[in-house]
Amino acid sequence: MEEEKSGFGQFFSKNFDAISKLFVYHIAMCIFGMVVTIAVEMLSIQIGGEHEGLSIATYISSAFGILIYLGLIYVCMWEKGASDRLKIVGGRMKENKFKGLLFWLIASSINIFILINVAILSFIPVANNVHGIMAIISMFYNAMYLPELVAMNQITWLYIVVLIPGAVMATVSYILGIKGYKCIFPEPKAERNRQMK
Repeated sequence: MEEEKSGFGQFFSKNFDAISKLFVYHIAMCIFGMVVTIAVEMLSIQIGGEHEGLSIATYISSAFGILIYLGLIYVCMWEKGASDRLKIVGGRMKENKFKGLLFWLIASSINIFILINVAILSFIPVANNVHGIMAIISMFYNAMYLPELVAMNQITWLYIVVLIPGAVMATVSYILGIKGYKCIFPEPKAERNRQMK
């Protein structure tokens, strides 16, 4: 089998395309989420005046950004699963239903480190300053969830829940790909060409 005999270095290099895509998508959606959240909130203040907390429009725009983010993960992991399916059917690779989750864990390792530290430091009063800095960093590094994180500002250990949607989506979409389910979005051109060969 191809990957069962290889170490982490070879696994990473063989799957660098999928892992790097997940990382780039996360960074891109952070920027997108921050820009959209700030723009919508400023617009809602201009139209409706000052208000306590973030506007409903900001939460709606955030939900839209989150759906786009999860859609990107879905397409990336489905395409990788569909590609691996060919190797599995050909006997060159053993089926691993949690491979999509592993890709996501590697791509999100920085984010996981930040959020776990925020959660731990929230229970250590003497580390209040470090905790505050880490909480701010986590907001910017997860800006597609920015309004939700602002709403949870008093219970920052809950920030860790923003890891769940991406992890679930990566796992499920990869499984759908290796099982041969059709992509719910138009299939990438490279995948259509691969299936026609």
